[in-house]
Amino acid sequence: MRDEASVVRRRTVLKALGIGATAPFLTRAGTSVATAVTGSEPWTVAVLPDTQKYAESSSLIEYAYAQTEWIADNAGSENIEFVTHVGDLVETAENVDEWERIDDVMGRLDDVNLPYSTVPGNHDWVREGTWGVRSIENYRQYFGPDRYAGQSWYGGSGPDGLSHYQFFSAGGYEFLHLALEWEVPGSINDAETPFGWAHEILQQYPDHPTIITTHSYLKDTGVRMAGIDGEWGETTIGGEPDDNRPNGNSGGRTWKELIRSNSQVFMIFNGHFTDIDGEAHQISENDDGLDVYEMVADYQDRSHGGDGWMRLLTFQPGGGSDDNDRILVQTYSPSLDEFEDDSDSEFSFDLDFAERFGASEEPEPETPITGDVDDDGDVDDDDVREVQQYIAKKNDDIDVEAADVDDDGDVDIADAVRIRNLIGDQ
Repeated sequence: MRDEASVVRRRTVLKALGIGATAPFLTRAGTSVATAVTGSEPWTVAVLPDTQKYAESSSLIEYAYAQTEWIADNAGSENIEFVTHVGDLVETAENVDEWERIDDVMGRLDDVNLPYSTVPGNHDWVREGTWGVRSIENYRQYFGPDRYAGQSWYGGSGPDGLSHYQFFSAGGYEFLHLALEWEVPGSINDAETPFGWAHEILQQYPDHPTIITTHSYLKDTGVRMAGIDGEWGETTIGGEPDDNRPNGNSGGRTWKELIRSNSQVFMIFNGHFTDIDGEAHQISENDDGLDVYEMVADYQDRSHGGDGWMRLLTFQPGGGSDDNDRILVQTYSPSLDEFEDDSDSEFSFDLDFAERFGASEEPEPETPITGDVDDDGDVDDDDVREVQQYIAKKNDDIDVEAADVDDDGDVDIADAVRIRNLIGDQ
């Protein structure tokens, strides 16, 4: 067990004390990340690998619950801004119990209003015989566009309702996340297909740093998938024949036709592959000579369906070599409270975010209104009453900084008088 995992426990304690969001981020060696120079705190994206084995079992599902519970509990202290699932949410798509379990698991993120995405993997299609008709209706019911309707961060879905896009803000940038279904089908020249739709979305947001999650892309042997599986026979959506899988695009074609020419895409996540150990990563160069960071993680073949391993990507402004920024990739299990530290499980990428995407635009802090004790945007009799209640020890839940109008370090009757004078001067 890695003793540095105690850092996570420390962060949980800090959060419980209400100071986790402002405490410095720590590496697992316990050293502070260099953020003073840049003035921007580190932030995190969490990646959930294939959960199919967890969903299949009423006992193993606890590993998946532990993942989203940990994310929800540590969203503040870890500055988690986005969560993405790489697909294969369930093992047997016709089993509604599995969908109910994973629905509850992902619902924990709804509880804390964290932006997130899922993509359908091959196991998320109902299987009616090895070469029989396949349906995606259960996935659509639980994780289709209706799930995200009304969320401010949700951009929309592709033409078949299986691919989606989301936005999230972090580090002074507005990010685009593109969630692409398994072997995303269609032609780059046809926006009526999911593949063409994805290209259209990327063309629409050329200045947004973009992350893509899909199910099948980079193999754990370190090469992109060269061809589609072609194992599913006829598939259906809404009871109608669906040619998606026969017309799907492999990881290699997705790179050549969609990713390499859209220079804002800098990172790709996927799962699916467990030929070796379920892990691999590489850096590819796009058409503009810029790095694209690609990684696969799938732990389903390990004990207990994966032992709860998931990925944490911490973006550290100014944390890399030569004053570059750093993306630190770590593999962590909340169930085991352990990190993996081999070269496929912990690694980093250095880049200059400002050079690639322009300077960040950190929002200017709002200037507080003097005397606005109740923080309702104006100074009135309610603020006077707040101070009077505090002085009389009838209410200790007060913004002391706003109430201390004369800035003498105390909240007293002089502050109430000054606030009353401010009202008279309006």
